Amino acid sequence: MSETSFEKLSVCIITKDQCRKLRKCLEAVKENLPGADISLVDTGSSDDTLKTAAEFTGNIGEFKWCGDFSAAKNFSISRAKNDIVLVLDSDEYLSGEQKKVYGELLSLISKYPKAVGRIKRENTYEDSRGLKVHYEERINRIFDRRLFKYEGRIHEQVTALSGEDYKTYRTDIHILHDGYDLSPAEKKEKALRNAELLIEEIREKGDDPYLIYQLGKTWYVSSEKEKAASEFLKCLELKPDPDMEYMEDLLCLTGYSLLDTGRAEEALNILKPFREQERYDKDADFMFLYALLLMNTTAFTEARDTFIYCTTLPESNTEGTSSFMAWYNAGVISEVMGDREKACDHYRKAGKFKGAEEGLKRCSAFF
Repeated sequence: MSETSFEKLSVCIITKDQCRKLRKCLEAVKENLPGADISLVDTGSSDDTLKTAAEFTGNIGEFKWCGDFSAAKNFSISRAKNDIVLVLDSDEYLSGEQKKVYGELLSLISKYPKAVGRIKRENTYEDSRGLKVHYEERINRIFDRRLFKYEGRIHEQVTALSGEDYKTYRTDIHILHDGYDLSPAEKKEKALRNAELLIEEIREKGDDPYLIYQLGKTWYVSSEKEKAASEFLKCLELKPDPDMEYMEDLLCLTGYSLLDTGRAEEALNILKPFREQERYDKDADFMFLYALLLMNTTAFTEARDTFIYCTTLPESNTEGTSSFMAWYNAGVISEVMGDREKACDHYRKAGKFKGAEEGLKRCSAFF
């Protein structure tokens, strides 16, 4: 295989009613992986998804949806023309300007024939506060179908056919994911569907911390904060591996769900032991939440100091937690404490954030 031909690689995709996003996904595959086989499986679209798919590949299958993402993905993999597969979702897009990276992929696959390749996924969406969230994660997506398959109804995982643990290797393949960037109604619909699948998966597999975390996250997205808090607390009681990638997210979502349901003090007690670890002390999202909890338990001076500390930390996943939102909240606390001069300084540093501009106007009126 030459450096520029990917004819021995299959890209496997399942989709449903994703006409617009699918076009963007397939255009990126064609541009970045020329010659690759595309094995696309539709699970019951009612829009122009199949018509769009036909513009890019003749390898199209239809799968009757049975509430099992792994079953659908494994069907797509079984239809691939090649044994080496790269699995994508239809709301994921291979990043351009990586010609060298894609060329190196071929040699990595040859170098690690019995391992699973990990790629970098960049997620973007708007949270319930209207703030933009951006975070990256590593996910297992490249493997030999003769050795691996998917398991799990939802949030499916690559597993070895032998049932044994397996090795992974890191690639520089970078994909963009906007699957969380949905309208409130779309988020609600997706969350309720996912919750049903997760509950069934937990019923079958027992109390798996990761699945319970995902169920809590699903309830949180659908604004069922009480249910979310209950699942997150259950997950923490199971003592998940502290080195797992989802721990920061679990702790932050636990904190916010408790805060949103009037249990700030309980949340603060849960997060205090983690506050002492550098992993969290240097995480602006975690520290911003910690400052919010302090503020909501009337520890105003410590809360203000913690917000200001957030502004010294590296850029965070959530927009503003290491910059304008931290300065704004520091300003609110200073204003409440009667120190309008400091409040004005904090509000100025928050820049063009609307709340800070209003606060600055309010406090400046006294000078």
